[in-house]
Amino acid sequence: MTGLLLMLLLGCAQAPERALKVATNLWLGYEPLYLAHYIGGYEQNIDIVQLPSSTEVLRALRNGSVDVVTATLDEALLLKSQGEDLVLLMAVNFSSGADVVLGRPPISSLQSIKGHRIGVENTGLGALMLSAALQHADLRVTDVALVNLSVDQHLQAYQDGVVDVVVTFEPSATQLRKAGANLLFDSSAVPDLIVDVLVCRRHVFERRDRSLRDLVRGYYKARAFMQSNPAEAGAFIGRRLQLNPQELQKAYNGLRLPSLQDNVRWLAGSPSAFDSARDRLQQLMRERDLLDHNPDGQLQARAGWLQQVVP
Repeated sequence: MTGLLLMLLLGCAQAPERALKVATNLWLGYEPLYLAHYIGGYEQNIDIVQLPSSTEVLRALRNGSVDVVTATLDEALLLKSQGEDLVLLMAVNFSSGADVVLGRPPISSLQSIKGHRIGVENTGLGALMLSAALQHADLRVTDVALVNLSVDQHLQAYQDGVVDVVVTFEPSATQLRKAGANLLFDSSAVPDLIVDVLVCRRHVFERRDRSLRDLVRGYYKARAFMQSNPAEAGAFIGRRLQLNPQELQKAYNGLRLPSLQDNVRWLAGSPSAFDSARDRLQQLMRERDLLDHNPDGQLQARAGWLQQVVP
């Protein structure tokens, strides 16, 4: 009996740590996380799960089925305002043209969207892009008819004539352009407003340090692979996004992918560039009634922790 108990205890002690579960939606800025699996860039047990939309990603974090998520900064602020105790690990991209507003011909300008049906996901990102576009067109939200659509529904809704204008992003944007949609507005007009980040709950940050460091290292191994093996990396990402090499390059031209040191500089200082972006975006979201309530404390980042991660 004593021997059996000892064997059971030894077996428990050697049991592998459960997988770190990471959820994303389909977005070219998140592809290095999947590429890292493809090239064997993770040393720890890391499970990257693709969900249909950012709405599903946020729901997965809320219900505790995943440990880490990719999200736009505004979505992270929304989660924080809803009581989630989050830590921001790093930025994965800054949008500079990859988020767009597209319209069905003969709609060819922002001013001409007045009176039309606009498909937009009911998220902070969708609301911010729509708000920025309307502001540039000197229009109000009451001047258009909003149709709530998750990003995986954008192309079909456009093809079926359910909507005339779509607030969307890659790869849906390229698919809609192939279907004939015109570019009316993109995120290059609102630089640094849309940032995609990697966030986790505080208890995950405190308990899964080794796995989180490996996640970041794997991401940057994949980024290095994109530089050293562009054809193979592009073929892998292109298959996932269903974009050809030219379309993929054009899509990535609308993103700024920060290096590890770029990230450290963005997060370091008092106030940091991240603090300034967070506060500016949070104020904008409050003015537009996009936050549930004032969060209990600010969304925090750990520049010192990130600086110690060696890719």
